[in-house]
Amino acid sequence: MDKNRINRPSIIFGIALVLLMINSYAPSGLSIFGIDIKQIDFLSDIRTDDFYETESDDLEYNNEEYFDESDSTSQNDAVYLEGKPQYDKASIIDLTIFSNFLIAEYDKLDNFSNAVPPISFNNLSGNLSQLDKFYSALKLSNKKQVRIAHYGDSTLEGDLISSDLRELFQEKFGGKGVGIVPITSLDVKFRKTTNLSFSDGWENESVYSRNRDKLPIGISGQVFVNSDNDWVDMKTTTHYKTVKEFDIVKLFYSDASADAEVNYSINGDKLVNKELSSNKGLNVLELKNNDSKSVKFTFPKAKSAYYYGVSLESDKGVYIDNFALRGNSGVDLKKIDIEELKTFNKELDYKLVILEFGLNILSGRNTNFDRYEKNMIKVIEDMKEAMPNASFLLVGVHDKCVKRGSKFITDPAVPKLVEAQKNIAEKSDIAFWNLFEAMGGENSMPVWVDSNPPRAFKDYTHFNDVGAKEEAKMIFDELMKKY
Repeated sequence: MDKNRINRPSIIFGIALVLLMINSYAPSGLSIFGIDIKQIDFLSDIRTDDFYETESDDLEYNNEEYFDESDSTSQNDAVYLEGKPQYDKASIIDLTIFSNFLIAEYDKLDNFSNAVPPISFNNLSGNLSQLDKFYSALKLSNKKQVRIAHYGDSTLEGDLISSDLRELFQEKFGGKGVGIVPITSLDVKFRKTTNLSFSDGWENESVYSRNRDKLPIGISGQVFVNSDNDWVDMKTTTHYKTVKEFDIVKLFYSDASADAEVNYSINGDKLVNKELSSNKGLNVLELKNNDSKSVKFTFPKAKSAYYYGVSLESDKGVYIDNFALRGNSGVDLKKIDIEELKTFNKELDYKLVILEFGLNILSGRNTNFDRYEKNMIKVIEDMKEAMPNASFLLVGVHDKCVKRGSKFITDPAVPKLVEAQKNIAEKSDIAFWNLFEAMGGENSMPVWVDSNPPRAFKDYTHFNDVGAKEEAKMIFDELMKKY
């Protein structure tokens, strides 16, 4: 009996060791009796990176099931039940936690005014002569507007990166105002350029929702529909000196009903009633009021029109419209009808389009981006057709880490995605900026996380305010080298 007790710890240890070894090879997402089993890689410190990569067809991005041309929805789409959008609750919880995390971290960073000097490399390549359209427009910025569309994923949420790039351009070339602001947004708590508030009744469709009613998606990738007496209120902030005031307000809408109207107030003044145009297609309500700091719109009648956003601007200088599409790869931009793009561009006349996607393609062990290349090339071709006077800049994905044992290292898929993005730019005949190399290349994200002040969050994926400011400065400097 005593002998058996002496051996018992060894037996228990042996069983535990075997179970851990088995768990190291268990597939992700394994569930036993309804309980999700978390994979613990007992051998992670001695594995090579090759172990985490695969050439298996079922994990490649170009799997027809993963991305079917006949189904233009993305992995992040909502599913619809009884005509109402129902979202993946786990994803929403995760995104809400991340949003709260961002807010807390931003509060900590408010004391830091100066970032670590940016790393300086010459990482602009591709068809640089194509940027001449943008440079030519900049020379006339003292007489007319020069507009930039900045598309991206959650990296741009809260007007991140766009805000600092906007200020740099406006300080050098003029401009007064933040540009286009959406009617509603998920980033209101950490958006530093505009205090945005709105009523609860708004409905929203976008390039990443099902859009079963086929509502016309606008150039931002979104469209908004109001209920009775819905409202939106926008106030400037003092975080950035070039957007503290604006002279012109533009409300973008389409297909208004015959009795559509809006009440508006600028700087808290008395409400003014205005009828909306019922002309088919895109319309713009333009209001002029110099040195303004706030505007509020109220929409008395439900579903009076399709609304796209409000632009706070002036009549000359540079304006950067931040189009952040959370959880998106960029491919879903093809859901914006090319005729809609042409209509919006006729009004906005973009001179530069910046595309900054990639994080949401880095999932699991996928290292084949052939399908992604093909679809992004099509997106860019359509945008070039719709915006013939615009230059295009594709920004490569930045470093993102995975944990191997106790260390954070560059996701092995990142360099391969950067090469795929270079190919996209080359085949699309546009400019490419290699952010991955500009920030230091392989394993640079831990350096940004650990710098003083930190330039990235401890998710080893997203830049904070300091890192966003540094990226904006690097983009600006690279573009100005060729100006």
